[in-house]
Amino acid sequence: MENKAYYEKKYNDFNEIKVKLDKRFSMISTFRIISFLLGAAFLFIGIFDGVRLLIPAGVLLLLTFIFLVKLHRDVVYEQEKIKSKCRVAERYIKRFEDEWRDFTDTGEEFLTDEDTVQRDIDLLGRASLYQLINVCHTEKGRKLFADELRLKDFDLKKLEIRKEAVSELISKKEFAINYEASGIRLSDRKTKQSTNDFVNYCNDEKTDVVPFWMEALRFLLPFTEITLIVLSFLGFISYGYPLAGFIVLLAVSGFTSERTGSIVTPLYSIGAMIEDYEDMLYLIEKEEFSSEYLLELKSHIAGEEGSINAFKSLKKISQAYNLSYNPFLHIIFTGILLWDYHLAHLTSRWKKKYGKNLGKTFDIIAEFEEMLSLSVLGNIRKTTWGFIYEDNDNAYLTGNAMYHPLINPETVVDNSITLSGGITIITGSNMSGKTTFLRTIAVNLVLAYIGAPVCAKNFKACYMKLFTSMRVTDDVAHGISTFYAEILRIKAMAEFKEKDIPMLCMIDEIFKGTNSADRIVGAKEAITRLAGKKCITVVSTHDFELCNIKDKNGNKADNYHFEEYYDDDELKFDYKIRNGRCTTTNALAILRMAGFDVSN
Repeated sequence: MENKAYYEKKYNDFNEIKVKLDKRFSMISTFRIISFLLGAAFLFIGIFDGVRLLIPAGVLLLLTFIFLVKLHRDVVYEQEKIKSKCRVAERYIKRFEDEWRDFTDTGEEFLTDEDTVQRDIDLLGRASLYQLINVCHTEKGRKLFADELRLKDFDLKKLEIRKEAVSELISKKEFAINYEASGIRLSDRKTKQSTNDFVNYCNDEKTDVVPFWMEALRFLLPFTEITLIVLSFLGFISYGYPLAGFIVLLAVSGFTSERTGSIVTPLYSIGAMIEDYEDMLYLIEKEEFSSEYLLELKSHIAGEEGSINAFKSLKKISQAYNLSYNPFLHIIFTGILLWDYHLAHLTSRWKKKYGKNLGKTFDIIAEFEEMLSLSVLGNIRKTTWGFIYEDNDNAYLTGNAMYHPLINPETVVDNSITLSGGITIITGSNMSGKTTFLRTIAVNLVLAYIGAPVCAKNFKACYMKLFTSMRVTDDVAHGISTFYAEILRIKAMAEFKEKDIPMLCMIDEIFKGTNSADRIVGAKEAITRLAGKKCITVVSTHDFELCNIKDKNGNKADNYHFEEYYDDDELKFDYKIRNGRCTTTNALAILRMAGFDVSN
């Protein structure tokens, strides 16, 4: 609740600043219009009516107008920044309730047919962990975070280093708000370009070659044109000469526009995003870090050839390129200075100096987004740090007061359990919490694997390959029934078991897609085959016959259960796990809850 109050205060503070900026924006807009109109009127009267004293006043007012235009642009950008900070603070507040389920980025696009674990335990997709804690807004950041949740590149050696970095970021709430705010502004830009495309462009040496003849013309033609203008102004030659030179420069620029365009045009799309990327880099540069990983990332953006200078230089080139948006100014600058040639030269020089390092810059920005996403849980839930160790001879997991991060923290119920190689059977009446508990174990294991804090009082496990069989559905297009689809899931578990590597199998309502006789026979065969010293097999079921199952060595299954209770004839659940098998049923009571008229 302390953290919630922090974000609520931030939200209110940002809104107060926003109100002040809105007033400032209106005032500057008014003075800007007045200064332009008065300045133009004074100049007109001063020049055409001979009132010479009004000319300086008109010039001063127009200079004031130009200053106010810049000031206006700065205020607009400050408004964008404060609005994005408001949105970030508001998103954090919503995470304390169930309102986070309305966040538009669910990560659904990253799910593949092979991501059964991610679907089963809600790591990606609607109402998922990704949707709850994601603060990535760049293309690379979103994919990097999704890949992390897909457990693509688990590295136990790097885990402690990542945990140290994430732990430090949890304490940097202000940095997290500002960094995500920059990302939000970036994603809101109407003009976008894939960073991969821009990096490929920067690494393509063929696109940045400015031939010698272009370099020569870049100086020769503008020098000649300026000389003609000066001579004409002094009366030594007719104004027709500089006019002819002006046309020549326009013609040269037009004939070679394809060549210069191949060098400069990519700035068109990336230009609108440069300022936001630069903001993110500045935030990293000025923040004090102590963890090894964050310091290493930060080191890549400083220095003469670092990311900060690269984007600062690119920003200047982009601002010069923006003159192209004004046809009148572009014609003037091209006809006198051969403007596009200079832009091509500046871009080519920038690429040679910074281009090859740009890919690393975007990677660093994405890695900060991804680690900030992992830190979110530490600020919106009660968490601790899990301990993952390597053990090739056993499978083990223990969790004390574990709870599910996607359930409202005010209503969620925690549970504890210790699991080791062998069979664990969980029984319980309908809606009592069996499936949620299986997901609670699995999602906290994934959090521990990726270096995020876990939702538990204590959590410890060896590294195990995680398998799930929960949301199993049929595949009509390929003629696969639900029962057969579940068999395929469990077959994959059995095949992996042959590798003799620690694994955890979470199976919910085993073989629910077939009749009870076949289900029990099939379940006993499958569970017995999976059971072993290096395989934790956790099965939820309504079939009490499975409670007495033994593995091939005669070891009995561990039994746990959930149960219901009645309060004034109303069916209720406490969602607490208990030792032993379940002894009650509640199907009729649940039918009554749904409005069915069921006789006793």
